[in-house]
Amino acid sequence: MMGNAILTGNTKSPAYYIWISSLIALMVLGGYAHFMSLLTSQEILEFSIRIPWALMVSNYVFLVVSGSGLCIVSSLGHVFGMKRYELISKRCVFLAFITILFGMFSIAIHLGHPERALVYNIITPNFRSAIWWMGALYSFYVLFIAVEYWFLARVGLANKANGSMGLKRKIYCLMVVKKTDESQESQKNDHKWARFAGIFALFFGLSALSTLGAVFGHTEARAFWYGPYYPVYFLFSAAFCGYAWLISATIITYQVKGKEIPEKLKKLLFEMGKICALLLSIGLLFIAYHVGSGLLNPASSQSVMLLLNGPFSQSFWLFEITIGSVLPIIFLLYSANKKNISGLLTASIMVLVGVFVMRFDFLVVGEIYPMFSPMGKDALVLVPSFFPVLMEIFVIAGIFGLLFFTYTLGVQFLPIEEELP
Repeated sequence: MMGNAILTGNTKSPAYYIWISSLIALMVLGGYAHFMSLLTSQEILEFSIRIPWALMVSNYVFLVVSGSGLCIVSSLGHVFGMKRYELISKRCVFLAFITILFGMFSIAIHLGHPERALVYNIITPNFRSAIWWMGALYSFYVLFIAVEYWFLARVGLANKANGSMGLKRKIYCLMVVKKTDESQESQKNDHKWARFAGIFALFFGLSALSTLGAVFGHTEARAFWYGPYYPVYFLFSAAFCGYAWLISATIITYQVKGKEIPEKLKKLLFEMGKICALLLSIGLLFIAYHVGSGLLNPASSQSVMLLLNGPFSQSFWLFEITIGSVLPIIFLLYSANKKNISGLLTASIMVLVGVFVMRFDFLVVGEIYPMFSPMGKDALVLVPSFFPVLMEIFVIAGIFGLLFFTYTLGVQFLPIEEELP
């Protein structure tokens, strides 16, 4: 009953207040750390000025890649015509929208003055810059994913508007632009336009994602990143991240609300679990290839050894390999065969934790050994610790608090639930 109160908005229940208060506390903590960085210096968010890209940027990569993966999964339904995936379209598209939004929020905080990027990216665009193209493509992606959700949810919003009174009705009417028609013809048109918006969202999402990989893959000064590996792996890892986000969010929402997951949805979740396990298995082959080829390359072998037997070996073997890949594969396959929802949830969360750590490792390891060092030394000698500083952790906690708060409000007030025939 306590869990049911959290997502149904029963404000008389202590559970609802505890959940919302916890998220607000995280947001206040993150806001305080961000304010102090503006008041003093951005350096309080860095463990070393020699490693300029750390947790803030890795969180950006984690969230935007996850958002692109959710877009891929959502497109299976109303874009590619796999009818069973239309069941989870609204939840998936909403998650895709908020993950990409807060990923961009993370990089905006890292920039310090994001308003400059908004202005100068428009009036002085650099068409030869991969970062410029990444920002432009993600901007279009956010636009089309928002439009896609609106068409998917319009009938549900219209239903809420028609069933509400006063200010609440006015707000819902504004959200549907006063288009409260719920007829079959209207729903058919909405589905058609949602498909068009979904096609454009998928195009811009995949384009932005491959461009993000190219930002690292074209960096010759960092041998660990350089090459064709990351543009391809980012596209691939987005898929199993998308499945993991959707599986975990769906199961947690139903469990917290105290509702039984419908059999049709359970069947789809177990199917997604098997696909996620397959993608993770192939992902292990990608990792093996990257490690093997990196060891054979004198320019990147030192960086690879940091993962295998260096300061990052524990996070690599424990989180990236064991928690993020091997155990989830076993859990997902076992849970799918035994129809165990709890095992499916555990495995999905493990994937997300492992990938989050992997993004940080990949980013920092690539910066330790530059091709040219003006000081004559690399960061491994000059930096005492590669663990994120407390203020940076506070900011990330605040971003995730805001992300989960937004999802909670979405579950309460927006039509993102699965509609069973």
